Amino acid sequence: MKRILHTSRSLALMAGLVVLGGVAVAPAMAATVTYNFTGTVNFVGNNLKPNVFFHAAPPSDPGSTMTGTMIVDMADGTPGGLLGTYTILNINNLQIGSYNATFNSADGQTVTIRNGTGNGAGADRFRVSAGVDGTTVRNGSGTPREFTIDLRGPNNIFSSDALPDPAPSVGSFITRNIFRLQFGNGNGDGRAVIGQLTSLTAVPLPAGIVLFGVGLVALIGLGAGGLRNLRSSQV
Repeated sequence: MKRILHTSRSLALMAGLVVLGGVAVAPAMAATVTYNFTGTVNFVGNNLKPNVFFHAAPPSDPGSTMTGTMIVDMADGTPGGLLGTYTILNINNLQIGSYNATFNSADGQTVTIRNGTGNGAGADRFRVSAGVDGTTVRNGSGTPREFTIDLRGPNNIFSSDALPDPAPSVGSFITRNIFRLQFGNGNGDGRAVIGQLTSLTAVPLPAGIVLFGVGLVALIGLGAGGLRNLRSSQV
């Protein structure tokens, strides 16, 4: 009877640990980085103005700012050390002026990190390419098709092709700093809103989640010790 009781307690403890581990560990398996970014518009294509969203480039357009949030999977799709590609899971609250665009993963969803070895095209690079949807701005201009961010070099910003967390300062990219919302077919400037990124920050995990993870590890450790004690008492 005593042996059965010990066995029951052991099984119950193991089941509890599996449930707790599954609840906390499963989301962590898909590790992500969340980036907030802002920018300033400095060009509006002629096919897009004037309208209720994009009137002109600053300073005549007081609403010439861009904001957004991007969630990226940390798994590298092209491991190797020079070029890393990462899947964008979502882009939230992408707003340029008073225009809102929504994420469309079917039309592109990658962040590319290049750990460069030279200058120009060979410099370090942080590039975002994401499909987006939204309302038509002007007859003949079409709907938004792609949102991109292109930050380049020099070649001493990244030490690997890993997704950066924390994000490097936008000011460290001196070769190129451009964001672009492209409308319609092709990549013509006449159907694009273009600007400069002013900030890129990685959002840290909430302290509560970190503490919960630490507590779970401790609980599992205690549980393992309890199981050893139960087994020892049965010998």
